[in-house]
Amino acid sequence: MTPITRLLGAALVAGALAAPLLPSAPAAAAAAAAERDPDVVVVRTHPGTGTVAALGAYARLMTVPSLDTGEVPDVQAPREGGGEACPPRRCRDLRVRAPRGVKVSDGATTRVLLPRGYDAKRNADKRYPVVFLWNGGQSTYDGWTFKTELTRMSRRWKAILVMPDGGFGKNAGFFSDWHDGSFDWETYHTKVVVPWVDKKFRTIEGARTAVGASMGGIGVMNYAAHNPGMFRGVLSISGALDTTTMATYGLHPAISSILGYADPDLRRIWGDPIIDRANWAAHNPKDLAPQLRGMRILIASGTGYVASSDEGIYSGTFEQTLWNTQRSFLYELTANKIPYTARIATGGVHNWAWFNDPLRWGVPKLIKASRGR
Repeated sequence: MTPITRLLGAALVAGALAAPLLPSAPAAAAAAAAERDPDVVVVRTHPGTGTVAALGAYARLMTVPSLDTGEVPDVQAPREGGGEACPPRRCRDLRVRAPRGVKVSDGATTRVLLPRGYDAKRNADKRYPVVFLWNGGQSTYDGWTFKTELTRMSRRWKAILVMPDGGFGKNAGFFSDWHDGSFDWETYHTKVVVPWVDKKFRTIEGARTAVGASMGGIGVMNYAAHNPGMFRGVLSISGALDTTTMATYGLHPAISSILGYADPDLRRIWGDPIIDRANWAAHNPKDLAPQLRGMRILIASGTGYVASSDEGIYSGTFEQTLWNTQRSFLYELTANKIPYTARIATGGVHNWAWFNDPLRWGVPKLIKASRGR
């Protein structure tokens, strides 16, 4: 019996004993009211959560079924004609040049979405927290504004939203300095872009959080673990949080292509999974979980379901594959007594329409966390 199986068995018992699984009845009621969806489960552990309650929370997540509920999220993204992706008063696309010796894609651009009223004279001395958004491997940096309702929903957010280029397609960077020397995405983001934002805009010192979707889920956790104190909170949306399975062959071509057996080849990024296993571990969020203590950790995902292979990565099957990586990541958080909040939906598809509600759910929590709340 594996450690995770033993823990799940204990968790199922604990789940029957723990009441409630959330910290308090008011918190549970608030979460239920916020979700309004019977197919969504939200659990939160915190520093005061006892072992039984933590195991119960984990058990509740592990028993969310992988089913096709038939639900299709109603998303009015600009790509579907639901508004302006980058309104001139708030949105700017800027080149952040990499210094000599730091290699990224040609023309690397960062989109910055400012809070409403940022340029108003009355707010000339006002400073704001920053939320970074890391893109997925099959989406460009500006996908957040084209494919979700980010621009619309952020009208009420008093924060600067920063969307740096993370590479795309064959140059998808996996938020790493590549083993073969081709790219230096981590150095570029953490040593160049992050300080550039603080110099260019009116930010609150240290009030910084980050969101990552899909491939960006690796980046959001790895950057936080590798750079203690850089982020006060992180949100992974359908992220690949355990890269162990990426080192194996025999996956469906649509999945293996995005996990490293077509461009980009993960062996170029992290090296051989056997010979260079230490480097793989150094970029595996599951292995880095103990280094995430002390920040607000948010996980959002669908459980996915078995779907037609014709849909490739934009499918319930791929979402299910990534959900399995998050299960082992959540195991590590639970085993190391690290608090987290998870929002898990029954079913779900790995596409932007399904990333939209988790974005709406999680970013306000990150903004509060950036201010120490």
